[in-house]
Amino acid sequence: MAREVPMPRLSDTMEEGKVLQWYKQVGDSVKKGELLAEIETDKAVMDLESVEEGTLLQLLVAEGGSAALGAPIALVGEESELGQEIAVTAPSATESDEHEAGAATDGSPSTTPPATQPASKAETQGTAGRIKASPLARRIAAEQGLDLSSIRGTGPGGRIVKDDVEKAARDVVVAEDPAALPSSSEVTSLSRMQATIVRRMLESKTTVPHFYLTLEVDMSAAKAMRAEINAAWSEEEHISFNDLVIRATAMSLMRHPDANGSYQDGGFVYHKEANIGIAVAVPNGLLVPVLKNCDTKPLRQLTVEAKVLVERTREGKNRPGDLEGGTFTVSNLGMFGVRDFYAIVNPPQSAIIAVGGIEPRPVVRDGEIVVRDIMYLSISADHRILYGAPAAEFLRDLKDLLENPYNLLI
Repeated sequence: MAREVPMPRLSDTMEEGKVLQWYKQVGDSVKKGELLAEIETDKAVMDLESVEEGTLLQLLVAEGGSAALGAPIALVGEESELGQEIAVTAPSATESDEHEAGAATDGSPSTTPPATQPASKAETQGTAGRIKASPLARRIAAEQGLDLSSIRGTGPGGRIVKDDVEKAARDVVVAEDPAALPSSSEVTSLSRMQATIVRRMLESKTTVPHFYLTLEVDMSAAKAMRAEINAAWSEEEHISFNDLVIRATAMSLMRHPDANGSYQDGGFVYHKEANIGIAVAVPNGLLVPVLKNCDTKPLRQLTVEAKVLVERTREGKNRPGDLEGGTFTVSNLGMFGVRDFYAIVNPPQSAIIAVGGIEPRPVVRDGEIVVRDIMYLSISADHRILYGAPAAEFLRDLKDLLENPYNLLI
C-alpha cells in the first residue's frame, strides 16, 4: 500500500520547504535511512532521509518546487503499484501557512483536488475570475499594501506565491525612488534564509520588550586555565573562550530558571535542560545551531561537539534537529575586535548573551592599578518573563563562574 512522504519539519520556524534535488527517481528502491532528497528550509539546506521502505512510486513535487510543512511530496509503496492512480490527502506543491485543504481564505469554494484525482495532477486551481494566490501570498500582499491583480504569478497555473509578492514589494521600493540607487547598484532577491532573518528580527524587535544589562568580566584566570588545558589536551579538544562562556551559561541557567524560560501563548515555559544556540555567521546570513544538554556535558565533550556542530553549519551540512530546540542563545563577536554590543532576543527564548572581545585594561585591585584581561558580557532579555533583578543575578553568577574557571570543569 502506498505511503505518503510528507515535507518534514527540519527547523523550529519552518513553514514550508523547497525540493532542490531528488536523489531517487520513480521506480527506484528506497530503504530506511537512505537519502531521498535535498530540502531547502528557511534556515539551511538539509538532506531528507527516508523513513519508508519500498519503491518510489511518484514524485509529487518537482525539483525547484515547494510544499507546505506536512504536505506529501512523494509516494512510496510496492513495485506492483507503479503507474497506478493513487489518491493523496493534501495538495502536492503549495506555498501557504496552512495546507490549504478546505475552504479558500477569501470564502470562495474549496479548490483542493478531489481525493480520486491522480497525485501527479494534484495542484491547486482557481475559480473563474478569481485571482489565484496562496494564503501566505495574500497575507503578505495585504501587509505591504500591494494589489494582487498587478502581480504576475509564477506558481502552478499562474498562481501567485510568496516569492512573487516579495519581489513585487522590492520592485515598488526601487520604482518609488529610482534616483536613490546609483546606476552601479545591484538589486538581488532575498534567499529563504535572509527572508526568515528579516521576518524574525522584525518580529522580535517590535513585539518583544527588550531590556539590556552589561558587566565586565576579568578573564585573566580563564585565559591562564585555557592555556594550561590546551597544552595538555589533544588539538580537537582545545577549548575556546566561547566554549567557556557556553559551559558557564549552561551552569548559570540551571540556577536561574527564568533565564532558561520562554514566553509562549500567554504563558511561561520553563526548560529543564540548557540547549544553547550558537550564533554562526554563514554566507549571506546567520544560523543558530543548538548544542543540546550543555548543563550535563563536561567541558571536554562540549568543546568537541561544539566544533563539529559549528563546522557542519558553516559547510551547509546541518542535520535535522541541529537548528531547533534552543532554550538560550550565545552570540560572540569578540573575535572581530568588537568590545561590546547588544544582540536581539531569539523568540521565544527569554534572553541572549552578547560576548565581546578580551583586551588588557588597567583596573583597580586591592587599591593598586593592575592590568587585567577584561571581557564585556551583555544580556538582552524579554521583560515579559525575565525581569531586571533576576537577569542581573543570572549575569552575576555567569561572571563569577568565568572568573573562577576551574568550577567549569566540575
